[in-house]
Amino acid sequence: MAEFLLDVFNRVAAAGTLDDKLETIVEITTSVLGAERGTLFLNDQLNGELYSRVAQGNFSQEIRILNTSGVAGYVYTTGRGVIIHNAYSDERFDPSVDEKTGFITKSILCTPIKTVRGETLGVIQALNKTKGEFNQEDLKLLNATTTQASVFLQSALLVEQMGKARRQEAEFLGVVSEVSSEIQL
Repeated sequence: MAEFLLDVFNRVAAAGTLDDKLETIVEITTSVLGAERGTLFLNDQLNGELYSRVAQGNFSQEIRILNTSGVAGYVYTTGRGVIIHNAYSDERFDPSVDEKTGFITKSILCTPIKTVRGETLGVIQALNKTKGEFNQEDLKLLNATTTQASVFLQSALLVEQMGKARRQEAEFLGVVSEVSSEIQL
């Protein structure tokens, strides 16, 4: 396991952008867990939503759900990972994402992505184990992977947020400068 986690650490560190890091994490976990698909949701604090930055498969649109709804919302709000063997029989499961994507979710392994301080950044889920069922060892592996990767995710998120703030500030200064020029005329 230590060798695997070192590989995760190195691969995520080598990935460039936040999206590259997220994609790397989802690819690693989906492959190692033997899942059909994986999704990583980050929390949007302003809107109280979880949004997918990476969702495998032929559906490339961003998925947004309330951070209190569905299995992902449950895991986000409770901070506890879950194993669900039959998604449609679980009351926490929200089939609306399946309806939008055309994917049929059978089983789910989902865990929170937490910083070293215990703050929850989002959740990651693996869907439909191809051989057998998800188990506690799978959940431990997914937890260990996200713990390892959260350091890089947190710093990449901060860099992205700072870039966004700078662009908004530059936009604002451009508008103020334009208005100021018009006033002087």
